[in-house]
Amino acid sequence: MRKRVLFVSKPIAPPFHDGTKCVVRDLALNLSSVEPIVMSVLGAPALEPQGPSDVTPDQRVRMVPVYGSAGAFAPALVENARAAAWLALGARASLWHYVFAPNARTSAMGRWLKRLRRVPVVQTIASAPRRFVGVDQLLFGDVVVAQSEWTRTRLGSAYDEAGVPREARRRVEVIYPPLGEICARTAQQQRRARAALEIPERAPVFVFPGDLETGGGVRAIARALPDILRELPDAVVVMAYRRKTERTAEFAAELERRLGGPSLRLTTDTPDVLALIASSSAVLFPVDDLWGKVDLPIVLLESMALGVPTVVLDQGALREVGGALRVAPGDSDALARAALDLVRDTGRRGKVIAEQKTAVAERHRAVVVAKAYERLYWELMGRA
Repeated sequence: MRKRVLFVSKPIAPPFHDGTKCVVRDLALNLSSVEPIVMSVLGAPALEPQGPSDVTPDQRVRMVPVYGSAGAFAPALVENARAAAWLALGARASLWHYVFAPNARTSAMGRWLKRLRRVPVVQTIASAPRRFVGVDQLLFGDVVVAQSEWTRTRLGSAYDEAGVPREARRRVEVIYPPLGEICARTAQQQRRARAALEIPERAPVFVFPGDLETGGGVRAIARALPDILRELPDAVVVMAYRRKTERTAEFAAELERRLGGPSLRLTTDTPDVLALIASSSAVLFPVDDLWGKVDLPIVLLESMALGVPTVVLDQGALREVGGALRVAPGDSDALARAALDLVRDTGRRGKVIAEQKTAVAERHRAVVVAKAYERLYWELMGRA
């Protein structure tokens, strides 16, 4: 009988516009030596590879309808209680793999369930908190996986500040987030995405696929926009955002009032944001706070795999986005120059695209990431 690995996470079901869901989906779909089980909702479609896969039909992901709803970015308290009860009484697996943003309540429950069920645990930090306050209470896995060196360094600093002896600290490994197969967008799909936003077919487009109310990306792009338009007057910047909080609509309305015009588009819940990105000159992501996101946001990896150059802030985990152009925090001139160079300098553009695709293939391809996790699984199951 094959060993089973249970993913403990928010419900794995459409829509897949959440980095944590994508990490679990792409990892589970590419495990080959264990049977993956994911916590989902009743009626959710089976997870299927998006492209060529080494996974055979008998290795398909087993989905268990634990939750009642799949829509929210953070499950409600009643949904968490339902999941905890199932883990305590019904879950059957050789190893549990937690993938969530560390918080005191969930970590305390995870620690208690781990003792109750006596099961080895891998704990992946899906998105890092702003501060690892009480780090020894947030971490409970036999192995903790950070999705960037930046987060591992922050964990070490938090342990130092808390005075936790080295021998009492959790083992921390770095495994970058996985990226499954990405289907190329056809010219027709790209034209359709532009037409939906009334963007001229030949206009240079820069896409910001981020949050409006956090991270500082909107402010940074707003400061750089006049310089971009001075050189490329027909350019269009698209803010492709998600409705993450109750204040999102308020921020969007304010942004429209301040910057609205032919050079700006605001769009949310875009049916195929990757078609829009594939038609763009570059993705701009000058974000200084990755709270609530995977350390290396999945949409950036998807853009890189599609051959679209990215510009990120030279700060935090974004420094580890392989091949991307990096600009200093607060340097709007550098952001504008990077955007303009990617339109006008074909040599530099080609170099960035090639380096990004190499980084994705070497560090993020889901089958590569799955093998790294499987080594941890077998090590821990061997000890158990």
